[in-house]
Amino acid sequence: MSDPRAPLPSPLLPCPATAIGMARMTRKDVAEVAALEELAFPDPWDKQTFERELINAFSRTFVCRDEGGRLVGYIIYWIAGPEFHILNVASHPETRRQGVGRMLINRCVSDALDDGAEFVALEVRASNLPAKALYQRYGFVTVGIRPRYYKNGEDAEVMLLYLRP
Repeated sequence: MSDPRAPLPSPLLPCPATAIGMARMTRKDVAEVAALEELAFPDPWDKQTFERELINAFSRTFVCRDEGGRLVGYIIYWIAGPEFHILNVASHPETRRQGVGRMLINRCVSDALDDGAEFVALEVRASNLPAKALYQRYGFVTVGIRPRYYKNGEDAEVMLLYLRP
């Protein structure tokens, strides 16, 4: 029988060796992030929403850039008590399936583990099979549905990654 107090195995996924760098998002990044948002999502956030997240005390914002300085991804998550909540994560369409998304999610999950969080939560479009497959590789499980969550009426799946037994 396993010890219920034993920590869970690390949910972090390996990332391929790349020349991708990660840094905190700044106001200088917002225009590029908003442009990537338009490429990535049918209901994109506007620049003002990203700017608000930069000054939100419980928000963490990071960008990834390739060795040429091109923005290839970003993540925004909130820290709310025992929960880390991923609000927005995207990788550039030209760099998908190259580890950028894993790098970004690893950052959030690593921070959550370091902070002693109980779980990481997110919403994902029910039709976004590639994203759901990535989240499931981390151990996220669907715990509910938010009906008509998106502007086009599509449902969102609520997914949780439990970090404690």
